[in-house]
Amino acid sequence: MLMSNSDIFQTPTELKLDKLSFCPSNAKGLQEWVSNLSILQLGNSSKELFNALLEISELKCPEMLRFDLIQILHPTLDNVLGSLEKHFFNQGLITNDRSDQIIELAMLLRSHFAKIYIDISKRCNTQLNLQKFSFFAFNQKKSLQTARIVSTYYALQQLSLLLYQQHLLYSTPLFGQWLIAHQLLECAIKNNFYQTNINQILDTQHPLQTIGQAYSQLVLLEILNTHQIRPSEMQGLYLCSSDWAKLVHILPKETTLSRYIVDTNKDHPPVFNVNQSSLYKPTIYISTQNLLDHLSETQTKKTGYLSRNEKLFLTPALHFHIHNLLTTNTERRHERYEYSAQLQICFSLSVAHFYLSKGKNFHETLDLDTNYQFHNESTFINSMNSNIPAEMSTAKTLDREAKQIYPAEVLDISVNGYRIKWTGATPSNLKTGEFILIQENTHSPWRGGVIRWIKQSTEKSLELGLEVLAQDLFPCSVMIKTDRNTNNYQPALIVQTSQLDQISTSLIVSGSHLFREKQTIHLRLGQEELKIYLTKAQLITQSFIRFEFELLNEQQQSLIENFINKQTNEIKNHDLWEALK
Repeated sequence: MLMSNSDIFQTPTELKLDKLSFCPSNAKGLQEWVSNLSILQLGNSSKELFNALLEISELKCPEMLRFDLIQILHPTLDNVLGSLEKHFFNQGLITNDRSDQIIELAMLLRSHFAKIYIDISKRCNTQLNLQKFSFFAFNQKKSLQTARIVSTYYALQQLSLLLYQQHLLYSTPLFGQWLIAHQLLECAIKNNFYQTNINQILDTQHPLQTIGQAYSQLVLLEILNTHQIRPSEMQGLYLCSSDWAKLVHILPKETTLSRYIVDTNKDHPPVFNVNQSSLYKPTIYISTQNLLDHLSETQTKKTGYLSRNEKLFLTPALHFHIHNLLTTNTERRHERYEYSAQLQICFSLSVAHFYLSKGKNFHETLDLDTNYQFHNESTFINSMNSNIPAEMSTAKTLDREAKQIYPAEVLDISVNGYRIKWTGATPSNLKTGEFILIQENTHSPWRGGVIRWIKQSTEKSLELGLEVLAQDLFPCSVMIKTDRNTNNYQPALIVQTSQLDQISTSLIVSGSHLFREKQTIHLRLGQEELKIYLTKAQLITQSFIRFEFELLNEQQQSLIENFINKQTNEIKNHDLWEALK
């Protein structure tokens, strides 16, 4: 069952079956068949369901009956697809053959699931437009109108789930996928049913109540997921999007708040509302201002203001990502240039600390005279959760796999980063938002960066977007008191950047729950410890946070400058000796 590139969503399914092969062609017969299906045998049941889905889509029958039949299959299909999706949620990005088959089956099921609702909606619309209904056929017309409304709603719902599935795999939409979504909404607007309450028609309790909201969810999944977040954040985004879709305004006319626009004749997602070419003719305008206002308020009000999903899934990293997208111009600013090179790359803040410390483990860099005791983050969390007095423990030394340096092929460069190709196995830390060190050759200095985005490329390969954050990085540590007697030391990096002769210093710490804005912590530089105040977070990911900070005692500024100068001189001297060898 190979996924073809044919336009599955635009080509109508041919009606060629007089009856179903596996059960009587009526609702009662299908219900009995579904009740005897063993969901525990996932391979067999998914194959039988896929066959049933195809046969129902090809059955010669009234569209209202087809709708009733697919509704009977709907809950079971949802369960099976949920089980299949668990197989590739948070798995390695480059998969084995068995995983590829599971992924393909899930994609086929979900796309044909959406397709059957699309076909029902289109055929009902055609019949309503072409057929002349007599006064006595009022009920038939009403049934067709109802089937058109609800099948459009469910088609958009399944297209959202298909897009979510594609995001989890860092893959791209199918041919015609966006075009059909736009066409479904356009038809609903034209016939004035895009704001009809589905729950009142079906006596259901869907969180998204209208076709407009179902389309808004699809739009949000696209504009808020720029291949820059991890599967757990994608799940959070999907679950929160049912709350947020109600805050998005879809309008047929432009307003001052129309941030995104859609040309419904193009197979393309919404684009940022800037000057488009004359070939782009927008007919739908999207405002996300109410959502931005809501997200800004969540930072100032008590948590009672958040929905249940937001409390569970709206992490600081996800909030930072979304807020940033909704407030800045997300269009690409820098040109890419062809460039051929091999990069050396390693992953995570702790590994970066190890290499920048000339191969010293974290506990060796602390330079504590006493028999120091400190936590690594996981021990700290475990002791908090287990109600055991927080025993001290040395931080775990990094294993060989974690310290691995990988080669990667550069495809092109821009002013502030690289686009690289990755083939072969993916290490566990190859994730969006991960802190990285990159080096173009063994004589060039390590530079600090972040994995900005990941996309599936050709078979068994990925494309990664790497942003370079800084070249001047200096390993240090930070300490917070977890209770009166416990000092919790964590690896950190001081970052120095200069712009227009202005030198600024910031701090990179782990992206754990331990650090937040407006917090006082200790910064340890060699044997010196200074109290600092974390002011603004410049960047938050699941891996790390980059903070602006202030010294509580400004007279200690020279200690930071001396520390940086000492490290800089050591690097220069080391490079000189390397050159003389």
